[in-house]
Amino acid sequence: MQVTPDDPWLATDPDGFAVLLGRKVHSMIVAPLTARDTVLGLLTLYRSRVDAFEDADLDVARQAAATAAVHLDNARSYRREHAVASTLQRRLQPGVTPRLSAVETAHVYLPESAGGAWFDVIPLSGTRVALVVGDVAGHGIEAAATMGQLRVALRTLALQDLETDEVLTHLDEVAGQLTAVDSRGAHPYLATCAVTVYDPVSRQCTMTRAGHPAPVLVDPDGSPIHVDVPLGPPLGSEGGAAYVPAVAQLPPGCLVAHVTNGLLGAEEDGDGDADAVHRLEHVLATPSRPLQELCDTAVYRMAPSRHDDAVLLLARTECLPPDRIGDWTLPADASVVGTARRIVAQQLAAWDLDDCAFTTEIIVSELVTNAILHGEGPVRLRLIHDEERLLAEVTDASSAGPHLRHARAGDEGGRGLYIVMRLSAHWGVRHGRQDKTIWSEQRLGEKTPEDLLAAVDVFDTAGM
Repeated sequence: MQVTPDDPWLATDPDGFAVLLGRKVHSMIVAPLTARDTVLGLLTLYRSRVDAFEDADLDVARQAAATAAVHLDNARSYRREHAVASTLQRRLQPGVTPRLSAVETAHVYLPESAGGAWFDVIPLSGTRVALVVGDVAGHGIEAAATMGQLRVALRTLALQDLETDEVLTHLDEVAGQLTAVDSRGAHPYLATCAVTVYDPVSRQCTMTRAGHPAPVLVDPDGSPIHVDVPLGPPLGSEGGAAYVPAVAQLPPGCLVAHVTNGLLGAEEDGDGDADAVHRLEHVLATPSRPLQELCDTAVYRMAPSRHDDAVLLLARTECLPPDRIGDWTLPADASVVGTARRIVAQQLAAWDLDDCAFTTEIIVSELVTNAILHGEGPVRLRLIHDEERLLAEVTDASSAGPHLRHARAGDEGGRGLYIVMRLSAHWGVRHGRQDKTIWSEQRLGEKTPEDLLAAVDVFDTAGM
């Protein structure tokens, strides 16, 4: 295209085209940047020399325009995919972390690469809590979606009150199925994960990990607590998995820090970078500081990777006061059911919870009766008053789990667990290595319907 000062198209925008005239442009090539039948922009080439562009110049311009259009389209697609993956990842993370008596928590989450890092704080039965951090291999929408699947699966397994090693064993099976349908094949495993369960009653901390950095522990004085947490294989790495938990007794006020390699600035390594771990221990050496302040300081001091997501989940352990716990061991004899009810009434009176004594006595009598009839060995009864909750637990030496029955109108029994379910906000079974515990949780301040209490009272009186 020849450019002359009297061209009509120059008059459409005199100020805009004044630059062309000022530089004495004599010829020009304008090529559209087209991709997917969409014009993304224009490539404009100017020449001030008097000789015009030739056909060879046009070919170069066409090639340059085609190449630029492809790169622009790829950039737009990447940006769109990155935005979708980042949004999906944020939505799949937990919302507001629950307020618990077991631990005080804070976290920092830096989704630098829209990958698959995640964390979770899961309330468990008996006032326990599970602290979880994981990291899916790869980046993008697929990694974020996989993260969501693993997080939901792990939360479901944890709520079944399984041991930490059993949780990761089953999660590895889930990961294996996800890997089987994953066509990427770019990584030898699907994800890494670390799970810690803390019990504020016994102050026992159980830690298990699958190809993930071990949690960092700091005592109330600021000194590191070194616990050897065996490194299990990453999730979905095939060849079977064996996860071995480590158990430690922690005093109140300890810090438990779960991290991803992105915060440690390390490559994909189950043990992380030793120097980075020491720097994190140094940051956490003042455990009395506010947790969120410690999280922010860790981000400033650790220099997280800009190519991987960084997560720090920080928890300060608490201890349930002994006067909030009632614990008794009873012989496996039917005559102790009445004793259990009297013990419960006395304990609730000491806690000024007489209003829920009737309901709790019924729950405890049904649980104790069930343990005597279907369990083994002595029966352990435990009551826990945890702020707005009242927990009742009955433990026996049998590993067989109970089954909820729907008794017929003429049956004299079979309604015990059904009654417990109706009178409880939550209930469940927790299996230990050599025993099982059936537990019930009531929400203090919530009243049980009068008609239900009346029906339960009639049945319970008839049964006694």
